[in-house]
Amino acid sequence: MRHGDQWVLIEGPFHPSSDANRDEITVFFPDFYDLGSSPALVGAKTYRLSTEELRKNCEAFLVHAPPTEAPVRKTSWEEPLKEHFANALKITQDRIAKGEIQKSVPAVFARSRQTVTAPERAQMLLRLLEAPSTLYVYGLWQNGEGVLGATPEVLFDYSKGYLKTMALAGTCPKSEASSRESLLQDEKEMQEHLYVLEDLMSVLHPWGEVKTEGPKIVELPTLYHLKTDIEIRCKTKPEFFSLIKQLHPTPALGVAPRSAGYKWMAEFPGQEGRRGFGGPFAFIGKEEALCLVAIRNLQWNRNTSMIGSGCGVVAASELEREWRELYQKRLSVRKILGLDV
Repeated sequence: MRHGDQWVLIEGPFHPSSDANRDEITVFFPDFYDLGSSPALVGAKTYRLSTEELRKNCEAFLVHAPPTEAPVRKTSWEEPLKEHFANALKITQDRIAKGEIQKSVPAVFARSRQTVTAPERAQMLLRLLEAPSTLYVYGLWQNGEGVLGATPEVLFDYSKGYLKTMALAGTCPKSEASSRESLLQDEKEMQEHLYVLEDLMSVLHPWGEVKTEGPKIVELPTLYHLKTDIEIRCKTKPEFFSLIKQLHPTPALGVAPRSAGYKWMAEFPGQEGRRGFGGPFAFIGKEEALCLVAIRNLQWNRNTSMIGSGCGVVAASELEREWRELYQKRLSVRKILGLDV
């Protein structure tokens, strides 16, 4: 994980931990639909490296690493089916028309028959060293499965009595910016953003006075997003696992209102193997915790790899516009990991 100007590396073997109130960093990366699917993990050793130290480690590893016979960066991707997304969009908008929900966030996945080797992880890490500070670089791999990515979204960041989070919803690909109105004047994107902001303010209110700054437009390598920063001076220190359960998923990845539930989205076509995409990715210490939202990533197992993307569907959503956004989000992952060559 990159945190500020430091890289935190946790070396295995990992073992499950039921106690997060410890000096060692606990890593938690469960399934999106089942927070009980994976235990919190504690590694054997923790290192804190500068960017240059990590660069030298990756380069030294690659000097002696065998070449990859079937690199994932040269693989052909099986793109998601448009009709699958059209079906998810229709289901969502039908429920909106009935007054059952205001918004949901379908996800689609591009898939490859290639897995990710250790040399490729080192190569992708070298690319991620250059990721802008607006992105949180994160990853976890063991037993032939893994995830590596750079997310712009934080579920929460707690330190020294302050709880920080964000409403991050509303997107415009840079390739379309010249032909579209500003996100701040886009009624559909602003409505989507406000659903997330209002939800978070409601959920977080019991912890203390909720202060907001925004919305504003944040620039990423290939996308613009609407973002509102949120901060609370907490009356008491949260229990971090309980806080994850309270917040996940926000309407930025789930459903508005929360009372409608979100697990029904698992019935959308093309959801096989979603695993942790869009779920919490947490680094938990004794007094501090950072929980990311696991988007903009590459996931893999021993045989396959996949890149997911999601978009908020509201009453005003249009199939072609959302379909283009989904593609641009997956493309941004390929670009930042060096998979677009």
